[in-house]
Amino acid sequence: MTDVWVSLARWFCRLPLSWQMVAGRVLGRLFIWFPNQRKEIARRNIAHCFPQLTVKQKKQLLKNNLIATGQGVSEMMAALWCDDKKVRGSFEIVGLDVLQSYINQGQGVLLLSCHTTSIEWGIRGLNYLLKQQGLPVGHMLAREHNNKKLEAYYQEARLAFVEKVIDKKDIRSMLKSLKSGNSVYYAPDQNFSYQCEFVDFFDQPAATTTGPAKLTHTAGLIAVPWFCFRTGLSQWRIEICHPLSSMGKSDYLVALKEMNQLFENKISEYPDQYLWVHRRFKNQPDGADIYR
Repeated sequence: MTDVWVSLARWFCRLPLSWQMVAGRVLGRLFIWFPNQRKEIARRNIAHCFPQLTVKQKKQLLKNNLIATGQGVSEMMAALWCDDKKVRGSFEIVGLDVLQSYINQGQGVLLLSCHTTSIEWGIRGLNYLLKQQGLPVGHMLAREHNNKKLEAYYQEARLAFVEKVIDKKDIRSMLKSLKSGNSVYYAPDQNFSYQCEFVDFFDQPAATTTGPAKLTHTAGLIAVPWFCFRTGLSQWRIEICHPLSSMGKSDYLVALKEMNQLFENKISEYPDQYLWVHRRFKNQPDGADIYR
């Protein structure tokens, strides 16, 4: 069955990009209409992170987020199986010179971002733009899919636009890539149950991995944040920011606070495009479960 779904996805990605995005938004509307667990998770996250909104505003944000999440499915398939013609002209980029300066120095760069609904499509777009400038493309940190056959398809597709895919638990391989002067895409904003600190995120304690702070400090790396947000039906904006000033210092908590605050600021610009369907606040210092 996996072979059939992948074949359909590849066929789907031959359609005009705007058609693919419209289909994704239709899928998102199905998420709204039909009861599902992810919808309830997103509703609770939005209620906790945006208490200042009215009930009507929260409902509208939830609706917009589920539509964006549906479009995110189309964006992920596009990242995996679209040809470069559909990537060309789809992205506006700001701050490429920041990243370019470190790459030209042979400096390993930890490319930090948060899970926007467009993140994988953004990686495809940024690597395409780097390649057009004659610069080496970044490596990608990703969680291995439980379906081994589907993971094999993902691996094959990703290796068409990244040089290397690294399992998120394979810290040794990630360090090897970074110390060799490569950039590595790393999204550390999901819930963690180990090697983490509780750091505020939208004024809520969030179990935040200490990985970025430890890596930059012990290995002498640079942490450069970047973000991809949708600005039109089939248009996206990639922003590369200046390095986080506290990363690489010995006070991990200060570095993680700066990282989460930046994520919060950027998400607040496009609140409907964050992955609110994830249990970001699953682990709490008092053991509470906001998702029950």
